[in-house]
Amino acid sequence: MVRWELVDTNEGEELRMVFPTNLPVGVKPVVLVVHDDSTFNANDGRSKIWIKDNNMPLKKKSRGKEIMVSDFLTPGGQLRVPEGKTVILDPEYVMQDGSPKRLDSNLASCSIEYGRDRWWDGDQLVDQVLKLAIPIFEVAFPGCQALFLFDNATSHSAYTKDALRASTMNLRPGGAQAQLCPGINSLTGEIQHMIMPDGSPKGLQMVLQEREL
Repeated sequence: MVRWELVDTNEGEELRMVFPTNLPVGVKPVVLVVHDDSTFNANDGRSKIWIKDNNMPLKKKSRGKEIMVSDFLTPGGQLRVPEGKTVILDPEYVMQDGSPKRLDSNLASCSIEYGRDRWWDGDQLVDQVLKLAIPIFEVAFPGCQALFLFDNATSHSAYTKDALRASTMNLRPGGAQAQLCPGINSLTGEIQHMIMPDGSPKGLQMVLQEREL
């Protein structure tokens, strides 16, 4: 694990990276990257203030519009593009209307203004990791491997549309249910397809019967 330490210099204390020594051949130093998000409201403010007699200020009752900020941090500060270096990103990322916006061209952070049909979800987090955080990490820490840590927020419980989840299946074949990717038949150890030859999805009952359950 790469760590940071304060070093005394002529210009004061400086934060420097310290790489592990004697790593086996082919093993990359690991850099810890943690994710966090915060929500800010237009009417955020102090709940207790000093006032003059009979001069209570009028405050809005609602919290106002919300802005959610999603960011990545390392022990050395925010995940950012080092000074003097550039990173090539997907040109379509954070460019569509209603999509997250970057707060700073050098940071891996982005924000979204909550509103009608505009909410932060797992798909947007995955996009931020793949199209923003990882490209910046590879420039900021060449030759290193990132260890991303996320908290247990519901928006982080993301699955692909064809993930093997029983909760997305019906009891009977066909109908309005997801078309899942193949799994493994626990009885035979062979690949078990979740879609019938006619293209319709199998139901839970059929999947269990094929496993003799």
